[in-house]
Amino acid sequence: MHQTKLAALGPAGDPERLDAVRRFTLQVLASSGAAGEKELAAFQAHGYTRRNALEVVLGIGTYPLSTFTNRLLGAT
Repeated sequence: MHQTKLAALGPAGDPERLDAVRRFTLQVLASSGAAGEKELAAFQAHGYTRRNALEVVLGIGTYPLSTFTNRLLGAT
């Protein structure tokens, strides 16, 4: 399902820029949301903004909420 949606968006973005999202996401997870200014600056160095950083946090928070809801409703 996800691959189909991604394919509809067009060609993949710059691998280094995508890797910056991956690294920042892992740092946010490892620090329970307390990624520091150094990590944020590294993320922003690839063209992302503070808003994008908040979107990463929102995405991380949405995943367990949707998983728990699906399990409660038997949708998994």
